[in-house]
Amino acid sequence: MATPYPSSGDRDRRPRTSERMIRTTFNVVGVGAFLAAPAAAVSLWLLLTDPLLAGEVADRNSLFPVVKTLFFGMVKAISVVLSYL
Repeated sequence: MATPYPSSGDRDRRPRTSERMIRTTFNVVGVGAFLAAPAAAVSLWLLLTDPLLAGEVADRNSLFPVVKTLFFGMVKAISVVLSYL
């Protein structure tokens, strides 16, 4: 019967606990960075393109103005593309 970690002689091939912990830590940090990057990009874009809206979002702690702005921007972009066709 095959084992998931076959050993050669007296050496055990399973990863050590510290190696697994380091690998898990890097995976968690990587996923967190992957998820935080779009939020940072949208925040920077908002701060550069519409600082008043960024201040309103910071003041109210609500993302509704950002979602509304993105929605209307997408509608405008789609309408421009459809009018071109």
